[in-house]
Amino acid sequence: MMRAATTLALAILLSLATFFLTAGDACGNVPLMRWTDACFKACRPPLYSLCQETLRHGPDVAELTAYAVLAARLARRAYDDTVGRAERLIATGSVPGDQRQAYLRCIDRYATARIRMVGVVTGFTSCDFALAGQEYADAVAAVESCGEGLPAGTPLLAMNAADRDLTMVAYNLGALIVGK
Repeated sequence: MMRAATTLALAILLSLATFFLTAGDACGNVPLMRWTDACFKACRPPLYSLCQETLRHGPDVAELTAYAVLAARLARRAYDDTVGRAERLIATGSVPGDQRQAYLRCIDRYATARIRMVGVVTGFTSCDFALAGQEYADAVAAVESCGEGLPAGTPLLAMNAADRDLTMVAYNLGALIVGK
């Protein structure tokens, strides 16, 4: 457990370092903010706690784009984990035949969500916010549509719900910059 937490903290710090190295100068007209204030402005319960968990390993004060990029990268990693789990369940025959299509549909929808979050990160690290609002909306829709097709009690349903929440945290943080 401690090793996983250390690995997560290092991944977050690496993501932030990469952001600051690739973003160069700060984006114009994007405010600096404490991560606690960013979560307060972006999220209400129950997403507020997840926002705090997402940003607590980041810098105390940063440009909002740093927090948006961090959340988008973590969402993308969560998508990769969920798809990996779905693929393993299918490959081992653990998914009943009537659920196989729903799992394959989720894998496809997660590919869309991942592409959109990569687009958000690319845009934000280059201070280009033109497509971010639509990319966030597409990612949210893709993750939500996966959950709609999963029967209750399936292993993927809980992962999808967590991914949806993280996607919403990322979306809400980005909305502080680009609006909803």
